[in-house]
Amino acid sequence: MQAETQKKKQKSLFDHIWDFFASVKVAIVIIILLAVTSIIGTIYPQENAIPSPNPQFYYADTYGKMGDLYYRLGLSDMYNSWWFLALVLLLAISLIICSIERVIPLYKSLKNQPIARKVIAIRGDRLYANQSEADQSRIDQLAEAFKKKRYKVRREGNALLAEKGRLPRFGAYIIHIGLLIIIAGVFVRLIPGAYYSGMVWLKQGERQYIEDVGFGLQNNGFTLEFYDDAQTRVKKYETDVAVYVGDEEKATKHLIVNEPLKFNNTLIFQNSYDPNPMFKRGKVELTDKASGKSYGTFDINFDDPQPSYQVGEYTLTMINYYPDIKVEPEKGGVYTNSRDPYNPGLQLSISKPGMEGQTQWMMPLAPFVEEMLGKEYQFKLKLVQVELFNMTGLHLQKDLGIPVVYAGCAVVLWGLVLCFYYQHRRIWARLEDGELHIGANTNKNWIGLNKEFNKLIATVGIDPVTFKPKAKKKAAQQAKQQDTPQSDAPHGKEGTEK
Repeated sequence: MQAETQKKKQKSLFDHIWDFFASVKVAIVIIILLAVTSIIGTIYPQENAIPSPNPQFYYADTYGKMGDLYYRLGLSDMYNSWWFLALVLLLAISLIICSIERVIPLYKSLKNQPIARKVIAIRGDRLYANQSEADQSRIDQLAEAFKKKRYKVRREGNALLAEKGRLPRFGAYIIHIGLLIIIAGVFVRLIPGAYYSGMVWLKQGERQYIEDVGFGLQNNGFTLEFYDDAQTRVKKYETDVAVYVGDEEKATKHLIVNEPLKFNNTLIFQNSYDPNPMFKRGKVELTDKASGKSYGTFDINFDDPQPSYQVGEYTLTMINYYPDIKVEPEKGGVYTNSRDPYNPGLQLSISKPGMEGQTQWMMPLAPFVEEMLGKEYQFKLKLVQVELFNMTGLHLQKDLGIPVVYAGCAVVLWGLVLCFYYQHRRIWARLEDGELHIGANTNKNWIGLNKEFNKLIATVGIDPVTFKPKAKKKAAQQAKQQDTPQSDAPHGKEGTEK
């Protein structure tokens, strides 16, 4: 007792860590934590699936305060977070240690199982048959019958062990290997260049280079159709996309939903579009505010407005341009929400020879604000023609770990098949004092073994038998004490005595 206590006290830090992860309870806790966090990650869409180039604004605007909190806590990109990957790594460590703790004793047990079992142990098997006045030829006949049924037969004197289906005993650990391969596939994405998932937002005609995948995309045209004139139900949205490496066009495709373009191990999906149209080009008319007299028009590109425009004898000089104007005097006046022309605001100086320049605002989507800012304006700027466009949202997905994950899934499936559809069957036979004793054991499917057992013993003229009901716990413990090797304990060849 003192020696055992001293041995426990001498455990190293490594031993304590090993024992901790060898606990099934710890593995269950890790699995529960992973399950709970995975569920939390599905409350709102992850960042790589939202139809917006601005995640922070999207979560707050779409889901309110809870969405804003969700984003600030980092749950919007949870599956790439360090703490989630740390949980996955802890699960991998637990799987490895739990498997080693159990698979090595199982392997030794099966490797060292006795061939010549004690007769009392054979009699205790749930499936047992015997024959009086037997001789060595009966053992030989049984051995041949077992081989025909694809049993592996080992003999020792007047005893034999026929075994098949040992691999299914390791089915659970094959599943563990498959899970570890899947986890390895998850961590492949940490290798630089092996993983990328993100949205690319492109205006019509715009080209954007994505450094993480090594190529650029250009929007050569975006089509948006509705079922109704009120434009409330979208019928389809499609993009003509081109892939560029440098200045060389490498691939093109008319992208529609669920039909991606694959290039350089990267899938390019038509994922979304910006529902708010942007101003592309327009024709602006300059008129006299009082009389309504027209002085002419000029064309403007809202993506690239010119410093000045000429309308007849008038020169219009750009003072300020706000692509997405916001007027809030209490927050400092006028500013822009973004660089994209969703709601353009122009501040121009209108002048002609002999006339002092007059400041003039034009806000196509906010004429009331324009009027408020310039009640005394002499002129009026009116947008008479406009060309609008929508920005397309393309989702890029590159994951070199996917083949690894698929391989892991195949291994897991193989392990499940072994566990549920195959059995480990062992049949012992021993000739003693002219009597042949035959006992069988399996880890499951006793009915199937019973049928096969009866066919085998029929070859030596033994009548069919039926397996006994499962022994009670106390009886099982007694049988274990009588014949320890039967329980797969690694004790060499004990039980060979008569």
